[in-house]
Amino acid sequence: MFSFNYFKQLYSHRSDDEKLKDCQFFGYKTGFDSLADVFKMDADRAAFKPGTKPWYIGWSNCVPEVSKVLRKHYKVPYFLGRSERTRDDWMFIGSPGYKGAPLHIDDVDFNSWQAQVRGRKKWTFRPPPECWYKCPHKHTVTVESGNIFVFDSNRWFHATEVMEGEFSLTIGAEYD
Repeated sequence: MFSFNYFKQLYSHRSDDEKLKDCQFFGYKTGFDSLADVFKMDADRAAFKPGTKPWYIGWSNCVPEVSKVLRKHYKVPYFLGRSERTRDDWMFIGSPGYKGAPLHIDDVDFNSWQAQVRGRKKWTFRPPPECWYKCPHKHTVTVESGNIFVFDSNRWFHATEVMEGEFSLTIGAEYD
């Protein structure tokens, strides 16, 4: 269901919308400067065909009409109750075998949940400074399609890598 073409169609009449321009976008060294740029890529690259340049992007979905459509297909993880604080979900999509996001911490208000919808992704976590002498130097976790996890992205440094196989799609949001 969720695919490059699905998102392209969903956002197609909103590509030049001022609301979309205000959504946060991460191009991760792919050469894309916006979600509108991504949707202009050629079909082979969009389909992750062998021999095409790999890519990985992330964006906040801050267009209310799109949120309503997407939220029909998934809900906040049941174990979080009704604690979600933001209406902006995050989408991350990328090529198999691509590095993904480099090591970083987020600047968000609350912890986040991440749901691996398609593909597999390896997460590398490094502890916050106050834990450097007590915690292992790094933790790695590979999440599979259907896995959901929660972490404090403001404190734990994290990086991602899309594993070989199919493309990766992750959806996440903040909660308190």
